[in-house]
Amino acid sequence: MIKFIFIILFFLSACSTEKSISNAEILVEIDTTFTTIGKPITYKVTVNAPPKKIIQFSEWNINDPLEIRSFSSIETSLGKIAKYELVFWDTGKVSIPGLNINFLNIDSTFDFSLKADSINIDIVSINEKDPQMQISSNGDIMPIKDPEPVKIPLPWKNIVRILSLSFIIGSIIYIWKKRLKTNIVFEEKQKFKDKPNITALAKLKELNKLSLSKTIDAKESYVKLSHIVREYVEDSLFIRTLEMTTDQIRFSNNIFPYTSTEFGTLLSILSNSDMAKYAKYDATSKEWNDDFKKSIDLINNTTQYWDIEFS
Repeated sequence: MIKFIFIILFFLSACSTEKSISNAEILVEIDTTFTTIGKPITYKVTVNAPPKKIIQFSEWNINDPLEIRSFSSIETSLGKIAKYELVFWDTGKVSIPGLNINFLNIDSTFDFSLKADSINIDIVSINEKDPQMQISSNGDIMPIKDPEPVKIPLPWKNIVRILSLSFIIGSIIYIWKKRLKTNIVFEEKQKFKDKPNITALAKLKELNKLSLSKTIDAKESYVKLSHIVREYVEDSLFIRTLEMTTDQIRFSNNIFPYTSTEFGTLLSILSNSDMAKYAKYDATSKEWNDDFKKSIDLINNTTQYWDIEFS
């Protein structure tokens, strides 16, 4: 029973192989039927394989006077095409042997192989005539061809590199000569149209008018008051109080020339302004007037620290 099953499987495998072979097609072409010694010809093989088969061109073992100059293969819609460039080194009728082509399964295992037909070609010497023209050669040496003019190739890469390098060097020299010299400008002491105390008192007077006329509310009044006082301190002492918080000013008391009372008045005005700004302090009219008067007194009392004419 086992022997019978083995025979059936062998028969099915043989039938499958025969079917694959019947579906394989090989077409061999050469670009000429005759050539001269040393002149290459093109030998082209087109293979149409059955589905799910891999085409493998085996190594072509050929002998003198035939030489394989080059080989290439491509996949096309017609099948796989292999091109060989052949050269012959002897005259006469030469038979180009058939090429073995292997067909592999998907897993690269061998399935079967086919051999292309051999092709005959005539090889003539360079001093013979074209045999197809049916003109016999008298053995005379062919006339010497005129010498071909020799063209010296220009080194374009080196020329481009030299031009690029020259351009870069020229640009550097031009920029070096035309470079702008940096002018050092020393910042002079800020000049005021009016003295800081005069400017601050004028702004306080204008602020008081707005506050009395109820044009602005208490919050905005305190914001403007804080700005005027900070601006006065910055313009008179050159301390950037406009960029400092109240806490930063509090911890920087050593850079202020004010007395402890004057410095405390400054912090009191700024603190009340901060609380009013963030709705943490609802000042009455009396408290506003007190802070407003403190600001005027602070400006008048601290003029001595910066105004030379005052001292």
